[in-house]
Amino acid sequence: MPKQRWNKFEWDEEDRKNGNTQHLRDHGIEPEEAEECFFHEYWYDRDTRQYGDVYILNGRTHRGRWLRLVFQDKKDGLARIFTGWDLNPKKKGKR
Repeated sequence: MPKQRWNKFEWDEEDRKNGNTQHLRDHGIEPEEAEECFFHEYWYDRDTRQYGDVYILNGRTHRGRWLRLVFQDKKDGLARIFTGWDLNPKKKGKR
């Protein structure tokens, strides 16, 4: 897919029990780390199991940690990250 550019992120309040911030932390990922993945080398594609504006992104953080993120493209450079997990290095470019 052609490169998109997301540079704004939608986060729930940190103390919201079922919010996206807390959900990522439950997976050992800080929101800042997830955002970093959008500013380094990454690969993404539509999540065919979801609606048309949901994507899966494989990207790396400033420290080189590879993550897989599921997010919604909310247009105008805004992304809402739902969840994420550490990515097996052998699967960086594949789902």
